[in-house]
Amino acid sequence: MTGPQENVKIFDLRPLEAVAGLVPGGRHCVPIMAALPELSIETDVVGVLHGADGLRILDPEPHGIGQRVLKFFESWGYQAEIIKLYDEGLRKGESMIVVPASYPERVAIARLMAGNGGHAVYYFGVSHVESLTGP
Repeated sequence: MTGPQENVKIFDLRPLEAVAGLVPGGRHCVPIMAALPELSIETDVVGVLHGADGLRILDPEPHGIGQRVLKFFESWGYQAEIIKLYDEGLRKGESMIVVPASYPERVAIARLMAGNGGHAVYYFGVSHVESLTGP
C-alpha cells in the first residue's frame, strides 16, 4: 500500500465506476484513507485532488473540436452541475476524493466520507450518477 494518488489525472471527463466527494482540506483525508483497507479498498487506487493543481486536473480547457462538442452537450446535464460543485469546493480549500468502487461498495464508502465531514458524494456509474449525500 503506497497511498493515494495526489493531483494525478485519474479520470477523463468524469469519474467512472467510482464514488467521489468533497472533504474539508487538511487532515480530513487521513481517517478516510486509514479506513479504506477495512472495506477491501487499497489506497493506491484512490485519487485526491486539491489546490490549484487539482482545479486544473478537474476542469482543464477542452482541446480539439470533439472535446468541445462533448463538453457543450454535457453542460446541459446534471453532471456539469456536479463538477461545478467540486470546482467550488476545491476553490474553497476542500479536497476531492475519488474512490474506484463497484455499485455495491458505494454505500459504505459514502458513509465513510460523510462521517468524516464529506459532502457532495456521488456514485458515478457507467450510465448514471447517483447522489449519496446532499450537495
